[in-house]
Amino acid sequence: MRQELPVPRQAGQPPATGVHDIKPSIAVRRADTLIYRRLDVPPPATLVVLALQHAALISIFLVVAVSVARLAGLSPDEGRNFLALTMVAGGIGAILQSLGRYGIGSGYLVPPTTTTILLPAAGAAIAAGGLPLMLGMTIYAGATAALLARLIRRLRPVFTPELTGFVVLMVGLSVIVLAMRNFLGVGLPDEDVESTLAVAVVSLAVMVALNVWGGGRLRLFCTLIGILVGYAMASLLGLFGSPDLEAFHAAPLVSLPRPMSSGLAFDPGLLVPFTIAAVAIALNGVGAITAAQRVDDPDWKRPGMESLTRGITADGLANVAAGLLGGFGQASTSGAVGLSQATGANSRVIGFAVGALLIGLAFVPKLGALLLAMPAAVIGAALTFSGSFLVTSAIQMIASRMLDSRKVFVLGISISLGVAAFVYPDHFAHAPDWLVPWVGSPLSIAVVTAVLLNILFRLGIHSRNALTIDSRRFDARALAEFMAQQGAIWGAPQDLAYRAEFMTVEAVETLIGSEMVRDAVQVGRRSGPVAIPGGLITVSTRFDEFTFVVTISYRGDLLEPTAVRPSPDAVIEDDGHLLLARYMLGRAASRARAERRGDLSILTLSLDN
Repeated sequence: MRQELPVPRQAGQPPATGVHDIKPSIAVRRADTLIYRRLDVPPPATLVVLALQHAALISIFLVVAVSVARLAGLSPDEGRNFLALTMVAGGIGAILQSLGRYGIGSGYLVPPTTTTILLPAAGAAIAAGGLPLMLGMTIYAGATAALLARLIRRLRPVFTPELTGFVVLMVGLSVIVLAMRNFLGVGLPDEDVESTLAVAVVSLAVMVALNVWGGGRLRLFCTLIGILVGYAMASLLGLFGSPDLEAFHAAPLVSLPRPMSSGLAFDPGLLVPFTIAAVAIALNGVGAITAAQRVDDPDWKRPGMESLTRGITADGLANVAAGLLGGFGQASTSGAVGLSQATGANSRVIGFAVGALLIGLAFVPKLGALLLAMPAAVIGAALTFSGSFLVTSAIQMIASRMLDSRKVFVLGISISLGVAAFVYPDHFAHAPDWLVPWVGSPLSIAVVTAVLLNILFRLGIHSRNALTIDSRRFDARALAEFMAQQGAIWGAPQDLAYRAEFMTVEAVETLIGSEMVRDAVQVGRRSGPVAIPGGLITVSTRFDEFTFVVTISYRGDLLEPTAVRPSPDAVIEDDGHLLLARYMLGRAASRARAERRGDLSILTLSLDN
């Protein structure tokens, strides 16, 4: 006999049975504080100001492109042109990322910016063959990242929600470390430290105050207002350096960017560092886009694979465009996600405006020079503001899943190495040449370690997902503890694990209490097997991020869950407790199936995540 019931999914807390003590399933909906959601279209004037905020944040990271230009020995004019082409590539990347169609773009507000992920590999390329080799290998890295995007769905068991949250955390910590270096004035002359700290505190205070107590437009534009206040205060205190002012005055008002004419080169000897960089770009995209998904969806449960695939493809194409144009490589910026969450503006239309603005700024070097002259104090305040939301969002992503000892070691060891790379960068800089690409940044060493440990600790996971119970010596608490361990092993959400625990204990107690489990014993050579009360029950589990499945197998009568509520009169009959238990199981499960396989009765209970 086989019966499959489509059972209405139960929301919130499972029904109480009074049979055993079980933790309630609590579904907590986060407050929706967004003013403009992903598909909303802000008014034109508001859109321009919101785009300016993101452009200001992105410009902070353009200092990476400036460093590369100096490393390549470019003249001031060539350096400005390199920076302009980098901004054009970033604008193209922002537009592609916001597209969300034709297999390209996540459709979220995750504009790219110049990234330190490529910096170690780019330095090696410049040393080996100059700028042409760096541009050619950047194209290779972008194409590789786009190809990796096609594999992201198959790698879902590796990139679990807690690991994705860890990637977001490491990106957030990278932002915070950079923020604090600028906020505290580390490395500045002693006479500038107090002024820098004062400007940073005031700028951050303005951003926070407008975000917390300001309403409507004040909250939307809190970052831009804080940056403007910081610029004004820094100007009064004389924090603009002479080189910055000279670069601003020397930059022409309008100039047409010139594509690099030095050509492209390729070196097989650099495949390893640029392949690692491509993997890091893909993982960074996973973290940034997942964070954006979580901001937009108060009921977020897991990363959306289609959006991730399109988004990482957009990041790859942005790097291909950077290499072809003659600019520096790009990667999705999680700082923009933190800014979106802080201001309540997560519309993908802002991404189109940011892209157009970056491309436009490439034709106005004077404005680009003004952004690059942003004082360290203002940089620190802006990054601290956006990074705070990013780090807390990552912690919430990790905490949404149950963690067993394997996952604790994956996260704990990886974050320890990442923090060590922040604290002792010189130690990792002296690593062997073959290891340098893997430990070139705290993000790369932490994420690579986490991925490798996650793969290692998945070995043997299927051997731990079954429990055999003797119905004659049944311990409900031991079964509940086993189910709790299963939730942690599979990394299931806590509320889903609690529901599975309740459902499984209820089913096994019903089987035993109703004497539905009967073993077969051979009492003689000529007589057939005789059924005796009691026997063995096997409980096994599996979880694939979408469904938690519990399979209960035993010898005896079928337990058939039902969606039909028994009448009060039926409940008080002799078998009323069984009717009520069947109904409660039917209500607890998203789907239920009872069937016979040979001499075994199989009860399969599924819970949708």
